[in-house]
Formats: sequence, C-alpha cells, structure tokens
Amino acid sequence: TTMLKIANIHKLLGDNNKAISFYDKIIELDKNCTDAYFNKGLVFANLKKYPEAATCFEKVIELSPDNPYAYYSLALTYELQSNTKKALEYYNSALEFSQNKEIEYTLIGMIYYLEDKLDEAIEYFNYAIDVNDNYDSAYEGRNQAMLENHVNILDLQDTLIRQKLF
Repeated sequence: TTMLKIANIHKLLGDNNKAISFYDKIIELDKNCTDAYFNKGLVFANLKKYPEAATCFEKVIELSPDNPYAYYSLALTYELQSNTKKALEYYNSALEFSQNKEIEYTLIGMIYYLEDKLDEAIEYFNYAIDVNDNYDSAYEGRNQAMLENHVNILDLQDTLIRQKLF
C-alpha cells in the first residue's frame, strides 16, 4: 500500500518516529498487516528498544507462523539482550522455515562460540558449510573456533607438562 511505502521511506531516511507513526496507522487499519509489524520491529531494533521490537516480531509470528525472517529477527533481538537461550530457541525455529539455512546455522555457531562451547560451534559451522560451501562467514567462524580449541588444548598440555602429569 501507499502508506506502507511512505512508512518504509521514513524508516530508510532514519526518521524513526514518523515511520513508527505510519506503521501504527497501518496497523489501526489492518490488524493483520505483517509487513507493518515487521518493519516497526526493525525500527525499534535500530533504536535499541529490544522489548518493543520483540513484541512486533512476536506478532508477525502469531499472524504468519512460517515466516523465517520474523523468527530470525526475534532471535537477534534476544541475542542483543544477551538472552542466548531464547536466541537459540528462535534461531532453531527459523531453521524450520528458512530456505537458506546457512545463516541460521552460522549464527547458532557464533552463540556457541561466544559461550566457549567450541565443539558445538564447530558442529554448527560445519552444518552451514554443508548447506552452502561458499559461505565465508561459516568458514571464518569454524576456523576461529578450531584455532581457539587448538590453543586451549596446547594450554592444557603445557599445564600438564608443568605439573609433570603429561
């Protein structure tokens, strides 16, 4: 619709308050307009208003439960709030509906990497590479996790040698 295009233009121009106002008007007219809820969620996320963004993405999921972008965006919103448990839950939900699963696999791998669960991280980076062997981010994540895993092993070996246990 024309109002949605206007709202999106305001969003692109960074006029967030006007964009939100237009999305609200669209939602008043059509309570089922997933595009308005989704884009309003993106604006809130850009403003670092993550609970408000999450509410919008949850509404998109309620109205369109097979929308991988809503799950992905909701997961990212939780990740930005340091709620990795919820983020993993929604990235896994996004996997169910996503066409190109390498992004979700890589993001799950990154969460595991940041939580220092390197074996799990490597596993998910490998899943991403299996889906798309040209996805550089998965290779980069896997290589970093493998390198860190190797360094941890060398540190452990060094500690054991110093303690004369190895």
